[in-house]
Amino acid sequence: MKDAIKTIMIDLTYPIENEMPKFHAYWHPDVSIKSLGHHQKEGRSTLRLIVGSHTGTHIDAPLHFIEHGKSVDNIPLDRLIGPVTVIHLTHLHKNDPLQIEHIHHVSLKTKKLIFHFGWGKYWKTDSFYMDYPFFSKEVAQYLISKGIDFIGMDTPSPDDSRIIINKETIGSDQDSPIHKLFLSNDIIIAEYLANLDTIPEKKDWQVIAMPLKIKDADGAPARICIY
Repeated sequence: MKDAIKTIMIDLTYPIENEMPKFHAYWHPDVSIKSLGHHQKEGRSTLRLIVGSHTGTHIDAPLHFIEHGKSVDNIPLDRLIGPVTVIHLTHLHKNDPLQIEHIHHVSLKTKKLIFHFGWGKYWKTDSFYMDYPFFSKEVAQYLISKGIDFIGMDTPSPDDSRIIINKETIGSDQDSPIHKLFLSNDIIIAEYLANLDTIPEKKDWQVIAMPLKIKDADGAPARICIY
């Protein structure tokens, strides 16, 4: 009997844990995980979890930036599961905008894309939220025109990290313009993907991105893998 072909599955998810990195804004709470039940006392283990809707590896639903947009519990499963193309762009430098010329050679044969910028090496460092490559408006419009419905990345955002979020920019056209372009066109965003450096080049992949089904939520932590 021939040996069964073993399916390669790669977990793209960072574990949720105390003191993990988060975006430095008051609307992103610190993660808190505390024991409530103990084997020695209650005969079981239970935990209390405090996490934000954009903690660690997570999904952005359109509602994140689009008023009355689709919430995470209303995302159809076929938008979260299916064939995906992994695009390796580790040659880009800090603060480089992703341009069409960087991906013109890629055959966009799937509606789901994962972008590997090599940013996972900065996880749990002060550099993670600074100076990462970002999506230009031209690339965003190009991907929208190609009917892309899911975009994942190993950076914390598709937007330029140098945008200063203050009273003047919050809610303005300068505030997270790439998020707004993608989400207003019903493109699901997956951020903080892990282990993209372990993905072999040339292979057909399927992605499974399963966020917590939180009613009316703008996003949620997700277990994401490819196989």
